[in-house]
Amino acid sequence: MSVQPQSPVLDVEELRAVVADALELPVEEVTDDARFKEDLDVDSLISLEIAVRVEERFGIRIDDAELTELGSFRHVSALVRDRVGGRSAA
Repeated sequence: MSVQPQSPVLDVEELRAVVADALELPVEEVTDDARFKEDLDVDSLISLEIAVRVEERFGIRIDDAELTELGSFRHVSALVRDRVGGRSAA
């Protein structure tokens, strides 16, 4: 009987911490529904910084078209969850 490796599980709070660090904000301000541009003053350069840090930490690739669609933490979380192929932990 062989043991199947478990699917990776996305730690949403770890992802939130990565995004908050890129934004230089307290993690509490990076809520699921906080809009990057409207609520957190994220510009295209900061969006790129978020993408780079998320790519490095979670071993995924975010292309330019996807980058423009990342309007909130909820969007980032959904994208990363799809890429790592796992369920959300938390």
